[in-house]
Amino acid sequence: MKHLTLANNLTISRIILVPVYIISVIAGNEWLSISIFIFCILTDFLDGLFARIRGERTQLGSFLDPLADKLLLISSFIVLVVLKKIPVWVLIVVITKNIIVFTGWWLRYHIMRNAEISPTLFGKTSTVLEMTVVLLVLINTPENILNPIMYLMLLSIVISTFTYIIPGIKEIEKK
Repeated sequence: MKHLTLANNLTISRIILVPVYIISVIAGNEWLSISIFIFCILTDFLDGLFARIRGERTQLGSFLDPLADKLLLISSFIVLVVLKKIPVWVLIVVITKNIIVFTGWWLRYHIMRNAEISPTLFGKTSTVLEMTVVLLVLINTPENILNPIMYLMLLSIVISTFTYIIPGIKEIEKK
């Protein structure tokens, strides 16, 4: 089947591992949670690389890849807030960005009948910084190192949100 590409299988493995990862974080199994998280980061990079190299980009993959990222990152931030490892307002910023981007995608789809949204450089940077912050929290990085990176992540989230909003509004206005 065309949909069961190597890239899509890697993405699906990330989605399947999210509950295992969350349980390992809650259970305090640092080695397992860090290992799964690093595996997810690596497969996030590899699935896109394999899709391009092997010419296996699919609609399913373009839907599942960001979904896998969102499931992993949002659930990570929720658990880290519950465990009091990061402040709740960081989670609120992360979730707000995702709600805004999803709402924009939904509006764009219903107005223009076009579901494709290309990731922006700031969107990719934001995701990398979110992954970095989660990993740094998982490895118990001291606050004096973690906090500047977390604030950089928050700034990139705000900027990336606008890199989706502004072109989306302009595109809808043309319609």
